[in-house]
Amino acid sequence: MPSPPTAAVAIIRVTEPEDSFLLLRRSTNPGDPWSGHFSFPGGRREKIDSDLMETCKRETYEETGITLPAESVLTKLPPSLAGSRVNSPILVQPFVFQLEKRPQLELDQEEIQSYCWLTTRDFQNKRLHVEAEVLPNRYFPAFPLEDYYLWGFTYGLLKNFLDI
Repeated sequence: MPSPPTAAVAIIRVTEPEDSFLLLRRSTNPGDPWSGHFSFPGGRREKIDSDLMETCKRETYEETGITLPAESVLTKLPPSLAGSRVNSPILVQPFVFQLEKRPQLELDQEEIQSYCWLTTRDFQNKRLHVEAEVLPNRYFPAFPLEDYYLWGFTYGLLKNFLDI
């Protein structure tokens, strides 16, 4: 029997002003294998968390200042592996939240350097997707954002969720 997920992420979708998803740009940190990458809010479960939903809500609040109301949960996706053999993969439980409008964010500057709202319309445009060299001599499916790419775990989750 596989181990249960040890982390959770919040896929936050808003409908106004345009259908879009919240993406965070992680701060540069030598101890973080996802340093500088785009991600959904989330993180590892701590002893204070009664379950992974609580982990998801706590991490989202800590990173963004967003309090996710219970009624905003849209669905729970199947657990997915994040990471690689190099940076010890972990099993992550994704939760999808639906909000009407983009909430005000208060970023944890130690963990998060910036954020953006990726529109569903842009992400569903297959012509905007590329194969990018995001690791030396290694190319991955990606979506250009700012001066970098959305790729890997977060890219795959969003692509699978939108079924593109």
